[in-house]
Amino acid sequence: MKNSIFISLALLLISTLGCKHKDHNIKVKVDVVNGSSKQYVYLDLIELDGVAPTVFDSVLIDKENGHGELRGGKKDSEALYRLRFQKDQGGFFIVPDQDEITLSIDIKKPDLYIVSSPGSKELKSLLIGFNDRIGSIDSIRGVVQSLGTSNDSGRVRAEQTYMKIVGETGMYLVDVARTTPTPAVALYALTMAKNNVNDTLVLPVVDGLSSRFPNSPRIYKFSEVYKSMSNVKMESELVGKPAPDFSLPDVDGNMIELKSLRGKYVLVDFWASWCRPCRMENPNVVQAYQNFKNKNFVILGVSLDKEKEPWLKAIKNDKLDWAQVSDLKYWDSEVVPLYKIEGIPFNVLIDPNGIVIAKELRGSALQDKLRSVLK
Repeated sequence: MKNSIFISLALLLISTLGCKHKDHNIKVKVDVVNGSSKQYVYLDLIELDGVAPTVFDSVLIDKENGHGELRGGKKDSEALYRLRFQKDQGGFFIVPDQDEITLSIDIKKPDLYIVSSPGSKELKSLLIGFNDRIGSIDSIRGVVQSLGTSNDSGRVRAEQTYMKIVGETGMYLVDVARTTPTPAVALYALTMAKNNVNDTLVLPVVDGLSSRFPNSPRIYKFSEVYKSMSNVKMESELVGKPAPDFSLPDVDGNMIELKSLRGKYVLVDFWASWCRPCRMENPNVVQAYQNFKNKNFVILGVSLDKEKEPWLKAIKNDKLDWAQVSDLKYWDSEVVPLYKIEGIPFNVLIDPNGIVIAKELRGSALQDKLRSVLK
């Protein structure tokens, strides 16, 4: 499997929900082989609203005796825990749906970990299915990129295949959300699906969750927030108006002013290295750039990072070959209130006259919009 399960989930952490636990009732028993000598293992509560995880407990293990026990919060089939290591890479995710959970891990074969709780097994199955599809998407994306920017029949067919697999991946996630008995799995599946599936297909499933889990406060909250942020709602006050101007330093400290790009179609892409959904969306943005960079189209990346090193590393790793700016002020950046940013990834498309003509273009919607205006 090209991408390990634990890496994939780490790349996909996004939602609008969070819940803090004060009880410490769940017992997590872990057995680790082939790990580093003497390291701490941490049990975190993942706060799904994007804030830093809460550390529940930690235990010191060594290479010879990799057994440890940790305590979490109360039993909750809507919550998510992460088991992470002080020295070894990755993290392993648990749905705390039973009072005692066992986790067996071989650090050399992380995808083959064994977990006892039903919800955790379901989550693992979801990620295996998702990873298989992501592998196919990566392969066909490589084919498309190798064909350059030509519009010959081979590239057209490759792009069609790419979009077909992306759509099928989205529908796989929607189907999981529709059928799973575990709220945490449903929430994750729908959150991941939003990048690949039209809201008109997702909204009925969201409504179905409310019926299936009528006593779930998190499902209710998710439903309300999802509907309010849905692309089916009316465009925000940004669309149809001049794009608010700003000036921020690029990676070398040189100031770039948005209005200096006037005369071109500009996608202002708000993201951050720490934002896992942004990193998941970046390949789609790269593809859009490759397809349209010779058609009076540019991208300006605006990062909400707070440290320069991970920002630069993410630019390099994700191959973001366009101008990047950031004041490294995190959510205190001047662009946040200027563009009324409530979450990232977020983008706006600006026409050559400086007017915002679209926003929140993700997945195939970005490609479709660019094709319609860059003829």
